[in-house]
Amino acid sequence: MSARPTYSDEFKADAVELVVSSGRSPASVAPELGISVTALKRWVRLSREGQAEGGGKPDDSVDLAKYKALEARLRELERENDFLNYPDVRIMPMFA
Repeated sequence: MSARPTYSDEFKADAVELVVSSGRSPASVAPELGISVTALKRWVRLSREGQAEGGGKPDDSVDLAKYKALEARLRELERENDFLNYPDVRIMPMFA
């Protein structure tokens, strides 16, 4: 089984630009570039989604400290939720 080829961001951007500027379909452009139609369609879709969201990359890095704090808060809330969902006979003796 062969490994999936990797392409540079510049190549992807040029391929997307070729599809968008020429008005041709990804199916007609992909064979000329020697890439799969599926890959080119994905790149075009991601490019359009990125433009609709203001141009941000989907893999923008997140502040590590903020991520760790949110992760800790999530664990705390999950523990509270587990505690509240656990039936305790001392608190609710009528259901025991």
